[in-house]
Amino acid sequence: MNGEAVKTLKYFKKLPIGQQLSILAFFVVAVMIFIILSNFIQVSRVMKEKNSEYVTESISQINQTIASNSDVVKRLLEKISYNSPIVQSYLNETDSVRKFVEYTQLKSYIGDMIDMKDGILDIAMIDNNGTVFNTSGDINELLPFREEIPERKLYYYSSLQTIPFNSKMRHVFIAGTRIYSITNFENKEVPIGTLLLVLDISAMLGKQEQVIRMSGSEVYMIDRNGVVFYTNNEEISVGSMYDEAQLLDGDDSDIIRTGEIPDLGGRVIIKVPASALLSEVAEIRRQQLLVFCISLAVLAFPFLFVINNILYPLKKLLRFMKEIRSGTLKTLKKRIELDGYYEMMTTTNHFNAMLDEIDDLTHKLLESNVRLYEAELVKKKSELAFLQSQINPHFLYNTLESIKGIAADEGSDKIFRISKALALVFRYSIKGADRIPLREEIQMIQNYMYIQQIRFGDRIEMEYEIDQTLLDYKVPRMILQPIVENAVFHGMEPKVGGCKLRFEAYVRENVLYLAVKDSGVGIKRDTLEHIQARLMAETRLKASGEMEDYIEGIGLFNVHDRIRLNYGNPYGVRVVSMLGIGTEVSILMPYGGELYA
Repeated sequence: MNGEAVKTLKYFKKLPIGQQLSILAFFVVAVMIFIILSNFIQVSRVMKEKNSEYVTESISQINQTIASNSDVVKRLLEKISYNSPIVQSYLNETDSVRKFVEYTQLKSYIGDMIDMKDGILDIAMIDNNGTVFNTSGDINELLPFREEIPERKLYYYSSLQTIPFNSKMRHVFIAGTRIYSITNFENKEVPIGTLLLVLDISAMLGKQEQVIRMSGSEVYMIDRNGVVFYTNNEEISVGSMYDEAQLLDGDDSDIIRTGEIPDLGGRVIIKVPASALLSEVAEIRRQQLLVFCISLAVLAFPFLFVINNILYPLKKLLRFMKEIRSGTLKTLKKRIELDGYYEMMTTTNHFNAMLDEIDDLTHKLLESNVRLYEAELVKKKSELAFLQSQINPHFLYNTLESIKGIAADEGSDKIFRISKALALVFRYSIKGADRIPLREEIQMIQNYMYIQQIRFGDRIEMEYEIDQTLLDYKVPRMILQPIVENAVFHGMEPKVGGCKLRFEAYVRENVLYLAVKDSGVGIKRDTLEHIQARLMAETRLKASGEMEDYIEGIGLFNVHDRIRLNYGNPYGVRVVSMLGIGTEVSILMPYGGELYA
């Protein structure tokens, strides 16, 4: 498909649906008319071919009829000419008395011969002495024709002759032959007489109405001189000269076929005008066009109904969409109701559903904006509280530094180490970046657990299983200490006897897992379900409904909210616990394979 066709298709696609349907209807009508005309042309071509074959066969049939009648005439000429007892005897007889007697026999014989073929008007004989014989008519009209007959030719047909016969002018053919003696061999080369048969045209043609039975056709039969001896054209008279120009005056699509008539030396011409040839086909075409026009008029009503059923809902929907584009809340509350076909009803339902969803999302967006505004207020309040709380850690940090100095002067190593670890914990908590390498967070836990091990002695055993490639990966600050602190004070402290605390760091399916496992007392089932339910909520604000809970120290939910706000769902804190067995708290964060910047 070339570029112009593609452009045309694109242009057509951009047209209004009404224009596209109108163009489609135009093409359907054009195709139907094309089919009707194509059928007419095809049928016309076949009709012409078949009729041309029929005309050719008709010419052949005419020739066969003329040849058959000519054979009869030839046999009569031969039979009469060489009849020895009567004709030969009569022509060879020189005695006038005997010749008169034989004349009576000849007359009876000739009468019988005339009856043998319809259309024989007269039979005449002329001997060399000038004696003539004929049954009817004026013999003098026949005498000039005797000279036209060639010698030693079995038969000869004249051109069309017009002679008086029984007081009436008749158009006739004259068939003749020279008669030679079959008894006197001395003069066998000299004719003893001439035989003439006066033939009506029907004697050669047979029944004229059977010549050709094609309505509207024109048949012309002409002799060797171009004189018409038969035609079905009432405007042309028999005996007139044939006008070739008149035959050619017509449509180029007329069928004209010509054939020779060997015995008469003439021609037969058949002309079938196209108007007559295709008259029935033209009538069928007119009927088809009439039926087509009526069908088109009948189909126009349902077609217009269907188009209106398609376009009216579309136009109404487009007007409603323009109103929606105004963007007012009042307009967004509206809904469209359309009655129409299935696809339009489905589109309308989906469009109304989309408006409902937009309305719902708008409300959710407003609620989200309110929550974000409240969260911003909480953040500002938290920052203020954090700044206020930094006064005590700074004071305690400075105090611990003083204690550490006194312990060093007094030589108390244990007090020196615990003061140092506690000072590092306070220092880590009051300043630093928001995101730090994992190794610093682990060092913070180690300092914190050093203090707790001095307190609990051998009751707490620490284990670390850390993928060394994760130590430089950056994580949010201060997310492990609250988890470890909960494990110590809520899981291990209430338990009698020793406990094990294990920290793991690993990556699975691009998720970083930081797990704190303790073998403490575990968590009660109802308490665990309450914790898990609060962790499944989007934020602690939504779970508790109280903004003050969000800024209440640094705890399990604080860590969860920070992870969720930074990375979204499904990341955060997961808690698994069995009463009397222990608790596992896991922090899930995304891991991209590179250090977090």
